[in-house]
Amino acid sequence: MSVRDWKKFTPFYFYTIVCILAGVAAAKSETRSTAEIIVLLLGGLISWAMIEYCLHRFIFHYKATTERTRAIIYKVHLIHHDYPKSVDDLFASLRMSIPISAFYCLLAWSVVGSWQAVVYLFIGLIAGYFTYEWLHYHVHHGTPRFRVTRYLKKYHMLHHHQTPELRFGVTSPLIDLLFGTYRLKTTKTQRAQRF
Repeated sequence: MSVRDWKKFTPFYFYTIVCILAGVAAAKSETRSTAEIIVLLLGGLISWAMIEYCLHRFIFHYKATTERTRAIIYKVHLIHHDYPKSVDDLFASLRMSIPISAFYCLLAWSVVGSWQAVVYLFIGLIAGYFTYEWLHYHVHHGTPRFRVTRYLKKYHMLHHHQTPELRFGVTSPLIDLLFGTYRLKTTKTQRAQRF
């Protein structure tokens, strides 16, 4: 693997180190019950699903009115639709993820008021983010062996190739069900509009 290939995984190294160090610091500085920690971790995981959906639907597929904004959106996401097999445009960069992470932590702190609770929420968030990145890579470059991963691959490929205005959840279609962007099958009209 070349240095360039290793750089693609920088967010994984960075967030793993941050989560380990912050998790140890939080665990040493206070005592929370196991149940409280699990609830916070699950809260972070669920918040990732919301962030994934909102970014994908409202930012990455935003109908920009200026050339500059269209270029930014293309570089951040829509290039991935044109070149879905490219690994270069598959993973989120630190430049994109750090502002989102910082905003998440500030918002979480304003809600829960404890940096230790924010750490557990953040660890759950990062677990969701890592799951998303792994699954997204696997959907584009792997051969799913399990029924659920085969379904998720088909679901995501329908988003790419037939209905980019639907199916924004990569890690789960449940969020699409919640917000009305889930479709089991595409209609003839949708297929005709796409091609």
